[in-house]
Amino acid sequence: MTGALVVELGCGSGHNLAHLTTYGARCLGIDHDPAKVHRARTFYGHLPRLHLLLGDAAEHLRSLPPGSVDVCLSIFGAFSFTTPRLLLAATATALRPGGQLLIVLRADDRHDYITVLTRR
Repeated sequence: MTGALVVELGCGSGHNLAHLTTYGARCLGIDHDPAKVHRARTFYGHLPRLHLLLGDAAEHLRSLPPGSVDVCLSIFGAFSFTTPRLLLAATATALRPGGQLLIVLRADDRHDYITVLTRR
C-alpha cells in the first residue's frame, strides 16, 4: 500500500486509517460528525500520513482531482447513512481506473455484507 491514497467515507475514530498508515498509505478520513472527527484527531492527529476532514463525503471527493484515489472505504460508514447515488458518482470520479471501493454494511445482528467494486 506504500504511497496509495486511501479515503475512508465515514471514518469515525480513524482506527482503520491509522492502521493503514503503518503500511505506507496516505490516508484521508471524512466524517460528518464533529465529535468523531475530534476523537480521531485526538487519537491520530500526530500521524503525518493521516488527514481528517469534517463534512460531506461526496463534497470532499468532488474536490479531489479525478482519478486520484486508489481505494475508498466505507466500513459501516457513509454508505450506511446516506442516499448512495451522489456518493457513488463522486466516488467513481475520484477513483483511478482499477481503484477499488470497499463497502461493509450491517445485514443483521450476526451478519455483514461486504462488497468490493473495481473502477473501470
